[in-house]
Amino acid sequence: MTITNMSFRDAIEARRSYYNITDESTLSNEQLEELVADAIKYTPSSFNSQTSRAVLVTGEKNKALWNAVWEAHKPNLKVEELPVYEDKFKNSYAAGYGTIVFYEDQDAIDSFVKNFPIVQWTIKDWVQNSNGMAQYIAWTALAANGMGANLQHYGQYSPVNADAINKHLDVPSGWKVPIAMLAFGVPSDINAPGNPAYAKTFEPLVDGETGRVLVRH
Repeated sequence: MTITNMSFRDAIEARRSYYNITDESTLSNEQLEELVADAIKYTPSSFNSQTSRAVLVTGEKNKALWNAVWEAHKPNLKVEELPVYEDKFKNSYAAGYGTIVFYEDQDAIDSFVKNFPIVQWTIKDWVQNSNGMAQYIAWTALAANGMGANLQHYGQYSPVNADAINKHLDVPSGWKVPIAMLAFGVPSDINAPGNPAYAKTFEPLVDGETGRVLVRH
């Protein structure tokens, strides 16, 4: 995977939501393809089931993708919400260099369950865990290469949205629901992650028995 010499600690800290992405990339398309392929290839999966999938979309195809999602999503919104979301789609999603769309292959899942029926009740949670790791790996790798990204879930919002995305990307029939869409590009200001109106704060990690990390030595 093509990354900078940024440490792992620095990379996970650099991975933030950036909504000020531009249509520039620090990596070539070939390097982006390698990044996405490695994220899918090396993400752990239960029993090595390897059911996660991804589509890398760039250039005009990326803008057309977000336009298709916008047209599908508009009926879900109230009239007063339209200007807010139109701005998001135009300036925070379609404005980027590309998007990584993550899927789970239902045909692969069904085949795995057929061979290991004992997992039929747990496989749903397992594949979601694995897909989340693939998303995080790709997102962190982009951050390590100086790019910003934001993760969206419009494909899960409604069947109409999912159909619009699937039709646009011409994915196999087993890739039924787009799980997440990672819009990315070089941010216009690397020092301005997140929503400026809401500064990111962190709850205490280690704080006796009330923190988010409990210590047992």
